[in-house]
Amino acid sequence: MFNLDTIAEITGIPLRETDPSAALLQLAEAALELTASRNVMVARMNDDLGSLELSIGVGIDWKDVSRDVRQVKISAEKGAGIIAYVAAKRERLVTGNVEKVPAYRDLISSSKSEVAMPIPDRFGRIRAVLNMESDQENHYTPEHLHFAEIIADMVGVVIEREESTRREEALELVGSALDRASTEEELLHNVLSIADEVLLFQSCSIFLFDPTQDTFVLTGSNGMLKDKVGTIGYRANEGLTGWVCANGTPLRIDQPQQDERWRGMWLEFPSEQVAAYLAVPIVYRNKSIGAIRVVRRVGDNPYSDTKFTEDDERLLISIAEQTAIGLENIRAVQRAIQIERMAAWGELSAKSSHMIGNRVFALKGDGNELGFLLDDDPMDRDELRKIQQSLMTNIERVEEILQEFRDFVMATQLSTVRADLNFLVRQAVDEVFPRRSEITLNYDFESTEPVVEVDARKMRRAISEIVENGLSFFEKGVLSVRTFIAGADIKKLVGAVRQREYYGIEIIDQGPGVEEDRKEMIFQPFHSSRVKGMGLGLSIVKGIVEAHGGAVAELGELGSGARFVILLPVPKSS
Repeated sequence: MFNLDTIAEITGIPLRETDPSAALLQLAEAALELTASRNVMVARMNDDLGSLELSIGVGIDWKDVSRDVRQVKISAEKGAGIIAYVAAKRERLVTGNVEKVPAYRDLISSSKSEVAMPIPDRFGRIRAVLNMESDQENHYTPEHLHFAEIIADMVGVVIEREESTRREEALELVGSALDRASTEEELLHNVLSIADEVLLFQSCSIFLFDPTQDTFVLTGSNGMLKDKVGTIGYRANEGLTGWVCANGTPLRIDQPQQDERWRGMWLEFPSEQVAAYLAVPIVYRNKSIGAIRVVRRVGDNPYSDTKFTEDDERLLISIAEQTAIGLENIRAVQRAIQIERMAAWGELSAKSSHMIGNRVFALKGDGNELGFLLDDDPMDRDELRKIQQSLMTNIERVEEILQEFRDFVMATQLSTVRADLNFLVRQAVDEVFPRRSEITLNYDFESTEPVVEVDARKMRRAISEIVENGLSFFEKGVLSVRTFIAGADIKKLVGAVRQREYYGIEIIDQGPGVEEDRKEMIFQPFHSSRVKGMGLGLSIVKGIVEAHGGAVAELGELGSGARFVILLPVPKSS
């Protein structure tokens, strides 16, 4: 019975059921009941394959439909099938006798009457076909067709909502990728992965301006241009891509070969195979710094719709905007680090010159004294030994200053390997922990056998520096060392990226602890309360840890000992 309650029930399905597959199944079941059909199926468009897939079905014979025939190639040819024909013609088909339809294919032998309705999106692209079958001739009435039209519209709503959700998820993933990325390479890799896995673009490439070459250079690709990264690019206004980069204006073109700006350069597949082109600029502070480009190949099926839509363009623009922000943030951090390191270099040069100068002055004094002693007859051997010891002590001090200088300079230059974190920590601590001591060493290692990607020598240096630093402040008590999987709370306290997974190293001593206002200062160059060295130790630790994409902080309470925590990223494949 065609009434408002029934219509309300049908139209309410997409509102009540958020899972797309469940919603489509409920709509198919509603169609089965309201049209007294024997079978109802929903064939969904697969853009990658250019065909329809019978993904949802209900009815007596549905379970017997072989999976081998559930892939439907769109075609208007004789015997292609009614679903294939309707998708190709984009017109509804109603028949009371399927044998009279040239396109009919015997998919379900009981079929006599059939209704197939194309379900387009707002751009006119076929997204699905609703198919209903009866084992009675001339079965479908006008009332049945009214219900079918409403249900087909609701199928379209479900599919559109699913695609909208997918686009929103892609933007969230890009935003998350920005938070996780610590380098330009990592950020671009994440963006391309999302384009490949979530957006289902056949190919995606990113070009960024390189001022040294005055060219927008390929910096990332998920297609056949992967091997060309860093070696090819476009000059301003060279080809469509160069034009987008130079003018900061998106381009969305079908059959781009017909555009006068087309050059057919640096493509993921041959020029004649490009069916559709879409590129959007990466713009920051009103200046284009590059572009994201996607292209689609000419389909094997002439009925495949390879066009990019306004939604595709808007989505890619949003991704480009987020990419621009992410790139600028990373570059700003790199600039800040460079400025900070240059300032540290200046201070380092001044302080090292002063310290080495003091030692050279002492060495000159010893040299002069040695000259006087050599003139004595007889020579005083005891005095000569004292001069020799003084010379060696000052030379050792100079060597210590130079080594600390080298460690500071080389802290961020890594040669990484996969390593067992527990083994690495034990090795680093055992190297510096005194064998005869009134301090007890306690280990508490993470049982999952954590693996990290580190420069093992430098990371041992960082860990041992913290241990030595702690041991210098107390002579009796407990030194606790543990490894663990970092939770949200500790990531927040240490200042690590919340979306990334980390393994942690915690070192707790029973010294006096660190004043609250010195917790950040202790990691700055030349800040030290110890007499030995130049005060670069914890600055070197910070440089080593951050070069690994990690973070380090002191989290103890004054009077209860120092508590140093190092967080290191979990490798992607772990």
